[in-house]
Amino acid sequence: MNFTLIPEEDPSDSLRRIAYEQIGGAITQLQREDDLNEGIHEARKHFKRVRALLRLARGALPTETYAFENQCFRELGRNLSPVRDSAVYVETLDILRNSYRGLVADEAFLRLRKRLVKEHRDVLNEFAQDVQRQESLIDSLQCAQPRVADWQFRQGEFSLFRGGLRRIYRRGRAEKAAAFSQPATESFHAWRKRVKYLWYHLQILRPLWPAQLKAVERDCDRLADKLGDEHDLAVLMETPPVKDLLDSRSVSADLLRSTVSRERERQRRAAIPLAQRIYVESPRQFVDRFEGYWLSYRPHGQFLSQSKALRVEQ
Repeated sequence: MNFTLIPEEDPSDSLRRIAYEQIGGAITQLQREDDLNEGIHEARKHFKRVRALLRLARGALPTETYAFENQCFRELGRNLSPVRDSAVYVETLDILRNSYRGLVADEAFLRLRKRLVKEHRDVLNEFAQDVQRQESLIDSLQCAQPRVADWQFRQGEFSLFRGGLRRIYRRGRAEKAAAFSQPATESFHAWRKRVKYLWYHLQILRPLWPAQLKAVERDCDRLADKLGDEHDLAVLMETPPVKDLLDSRSVSADLLRSTVSRERERQRRAAIPLAQRIYVESPRQFVDRFEGYWLSYRPHGQFLSQSKALRVEQ
């Protein structure tokens, strides 16, 4: 499974291939018998990659195709969210405990973790026993696969990507500014989504200039992780088990509150230099640079419009 363009393929064929393979990967993960929890986690990743691809090609896809497919994979992902979210609560608590072992009483953490683990197991078991729900998800994916072959793109070559790439980069810059000017859980989470989409876009476009794009891709991955960890901590604090602990007004509750606040601030500060590197250009400069990469990646005259071919010759 290759989540990237292939030089020998027409770009539109690459997008159809990538989407088809990602849907197939999601089907395989949801049919796993060894570890359904991990299968759900991986299936959601496949859904996110398909939605990222749709955003990258948004300017070239018919509006109705984009809207239908985006909604389809959003809903599929939401069907799996409760299982994944409950697992993230446990993982986040474990990371916090390992990082600040001396700051929070082990006994309080263990009681809290026990409740979170039980809730995750209950949600996972409910999904595992709901055979009809699983079959419905797989049926939806099996219907989606052949639709990919019918996707029609209004543009070709770099025009396939120009609008979507510019939109995601522009929104990422705007949401970065909003997050730091008015810090709030929602604003940082919205920004993180755009960073994640940009990360996926860079993976797809990596063959344009592998060495150059891998560096930016790595920064996007790290930035998304920082913002993701910050959001996971915020959401953890809103879960009923944690709220019960905080309502107790115990020493453990105060320590947990202060520790989470400190860690969220640390993650936000760590995001600043990464964001400055990623969003140093204007959207137009960013997209123009990628178009330059594209002309080196696919310089063959038969694949370029006449105007582009003239530009290359000049």
